[in-house]
Amino acid sequence: MTAGGWIFMLVSLGCVWSLAGWCYYKVFTVPGETIKPPDALGG
Repeated sequence: MTAGGWIFMLVSLGCVWSLAGWCYYKVFTVPGETIKPPDALGG
């Protein structure tokens, strides 16, 4: 593989890993929400 191919591959992988990491961070750091049951169920 040429040097350009290596650079393209590393940049692409870096972008994918960064986006996946950002998505996981956003999902796991969401503040907890309290869900109140309907009044018919005693909520």
